[in-house]
Amino acid sequence: MRLHVQLIAETPDSTLSVLTIAGEFVCFVLEDGYREQKVAGQTRIPPGVYPLAQRKEGHFFDQYRAQFRHGYALELKDVPNFQFILLHIGNTVNDTRGCLLVGLGVGYNGNFAVNQSTAAYLQVYEAVRMAFDKGEAVEVEISRERWMKEA
Repeated sequence: MRLHVQLIAETPDSTLSVLTIAGEFVCFVLEDGYREQKVAGQTRIPPGVYPLAQRKEGHFFDQYRAQFRHGYALELKDVPNFQFILLHIGNTVNDTRGCLLVGLGVGYNGNFAVNQSTAAYLQVYEAVRMAFDKGEAVEVEISRERWMKEA
C-alpha cells in the first residue's frame, strides 16, 4: 500500500499537503518548511518514497500504546539525513520537529496548522494496520508538485 503526500501550499516555516491512498483523500499533513540547508527540528523531509515501519520504542510508541492500545508507532525509514521521522498527532509546526502531522481540518495564522489530528491519525493508523496485517509492505511517497483535485 502506498500513502501519497502531495503539496498544497507552503510558508517559509510550514508545509501543508494532502494525504491520499489509491487517489482518495484521507487527511491533511503538516510539516516544517523547506530549508536549503537542514536545520534540526525545523526542516521538512525531502521528496521520495520511504518504507513505513512499525516503531516499537520511544515516546510516541509508549504514549499511543497506552492511549490507543496500538502495537506500534508509524515511522518513515531511510529518509536521507533524517532519523526517527514519525507520522503522528499534532497541530502546529511546533509539534513536528521534522515529522508528519495529520489532521482533518486546516487553519492558518501566519503558518499552517491542522486540527482534528487524533481522528485523522486513527483513520490513517487503521488503514496501515490492515495493510500490515495482510502482510503488505507500506510506503509513503512524498512529492512536492502541487496537488490538484480533478473535477
